[in-house]
Amino acid sequence: MKILKKELLVIAVSSLFFQCERDKLHEHIDAPVPLQKNQPAFLENSFLIPEASVEENSLYVLKAKVGPANKNAPYNKITFKGSHNSYERRESISKQLTHYKKNGETSYNGNCMALEFDIWRHTKPIRNERVDSGLWTVNHFVNTGPQLSRYLQELMDWHNKTPNHHPIMVKLDVKSNNGGYQNFHDQIDVYLKNYFNQNLIYKPRSLFKNNGISLVENVQNYGWPSVNELKGKFIFVLTGNQDWGDKYSKTNLRTQRLCFSMKNMAADRTNVYPPSSGNIAFFNFHIFSRNTDKWTKVISRFANKKLITRVYTANSDKNFRNSINAKVNCVSTDKIRNHKWALVNPNGKFLSR
Repeated sequence: MKILKKELLVIAVSSLFFQCERDKLHEHIDAPVPLQKNQPAFLENSFLIPEASVEENSLYVLKAKVGPANKNAPYNKITFKGSHNSYERRESISKQLTHYKKNGETSYNGNCMALEFDIWRHTKPIRNERVDSGLWTVNHFVNTGPQLSRYLQELMDWHNKTPNHHPIMVKLDVKSNNGGYQNFHDQIDVYLKNYFNQNLIYKPRSLFKNNGISLVENVQNYGWPSVNELKGKFIFVLTGNQDWGDKYSKTNLRTQRLCFSMKNMAADRTNVYPPSSGNIAFFNFHIFSRNTDKWTKVISRFANKKLITRVYTANSDKNFRNSINAKVNCVSTDKIRNHKWALVNPNGKFLSR
């Protein structure tokens, strides 16, 4: 009898374990995955937290027209692959951005047109339009790590080798909130002026055809430049600390600022609508498969208003394809190589609509 009870207990515990594992998969609970030991020393103690997903050979059909990447398409009418937490990837910045081909067709490796860096602010005063490179550091969880200038230099190195590249979105996710705003607009802009070539930055003022109306109204009335017109340019976009990003967008955006601001939007309900005015034209959605019917409907509304959308983290074939079908601009993923489905267009680096 004791043996039977023991066997029943083992069966019950095993059943509970497998049920929990199934629940994690279906509910997309994030699980930390430690980096491999061949990572740079400063990342050995940090973790990647990808969306829990199932890699699958799905039957999801790409509804968007697959054809040549039309370089005359306006920026708001293209879809491209983005790298999520680019500093944590196993691929270098250069490999993430490089357009790889195989047998004349675009490879599913690399081919990103967007990067992301999580940044933390440190107390470094601005003197004579100069600031220490340690003002901003890059990390996901804590305010230590490599300086942002390191990655800006990698971007410059890649640009110098590929000067006629397609426009690259550089998302700076502001993790800091201590100390208040403290002229954040100057702290980020002066840094970019010091450690990047500001002539390569596509600035918000370029979209203000009519200074009497907001950025969103200008976009909706006059549209975006084409991919070809943005050749060789970088588009810096601020997200993360929403209060700082909103205030930044209201501080001399028409005349002085170097970055756009991005607003996080709900992806788990349908009563979300694009703005008709304001100075934020980029919108960010954290997507999960269980809410596909909701975020695909919402994002299409933003696309129809010529606003730029980004989703993260499209780590499965299903989410990647559905993002393209929903007219998402930037499909951000952790899967930069060796995943055949992580490809926007076999005929080019982006998909034009």
